[in-house]
Formats: sequence, structure tokens, C-alpha cells
Amino acid sequence: QGHQGVQGAVGPIQSRTIVTGTTGSIANNVAGNFQVTGFKSYALMKVGLSTAGWFRLYTDSASRTADATRSIGEDPSAGSGVIVEVVTTGISTTQTISPFVVGGNMDTPTDTDMYISITNTSGQTQAISADLTILKVED
Repeated sequence: QGHQGVQGAVGPIQSRTIVTGTTGSIANNVAGNFQVTGFKSYALMKVGLSTAGWFRLYTDSASRTADATRSIGEDPSAGSGVIVEVVTTGISTTQTISPFVVGGNMDTPTDTDMYISITNTSGQTQAISADLTILKVED
């Protein structure tokens, strides 16, 4: 049965979910793009990469393509479709997102794809995997 919590919010309490995806083999300072299946909207709680990299999460594929020439350390434009970005090092490859960032899919029709780009900053050619801890917001 449903749970009555916040006024107007009815439904079961959601559990945290970890979704994982991996780039193909990419050279140092090269980006790899992929999608993972998540939720239509979600709260992002943590990002973990398998090695040093620059992780970006987008609302849709077109936003990811439009952002491809931006450099690490350069802020994205407002309304650009960048939900969050994280830079990890070889020493620290996991980052807690604090406060949690609410994001979602802006495809028409809305989908559960999460659009990701990771630039390899490890110094060697390799595939990079990402683990995203998310909490479902929308059915």
C-alpha cells in the first residue's frame, strides 16, 4: 500500500540504486560517451570512477554533444543540460555529491536514459567504468 509522507506525496519509499556503465577503451585526454538506464528523474548521491577521470552527466544526448569542446575547469553555461560534473584523481576516485543533485531525462518522450561522458585523465589508454548511486524521484 501507499505511504503518506509529505503532503500530496503518496507511494512507497524508494531505495538507493547503483547503476553502472563503462566507456570503450579510450586514450588519455579523450572522452568516451555512453548511457545507463536509471530513472526519468533522480537524486544523484555519489559518483565512483574506476580511475582518474572527468565525469559529466547530461539531461539528453544533444546537450552532451554541444558540451564536447568545453575544458576541465571551465564552467558550463546556464541551461546547457549539464546536470553535474566530477573530477577524480588516481588517489580519490569516488565523490559524494553534497548536497544531492536532482537530475532527469529531458528526451521527448521522457525516458530513463542517463547520458554520460567521461574524459580519461589517468595517463594511460583504458576503459573507465562509472558507478552512480541514485534515488528514484519520478515513475
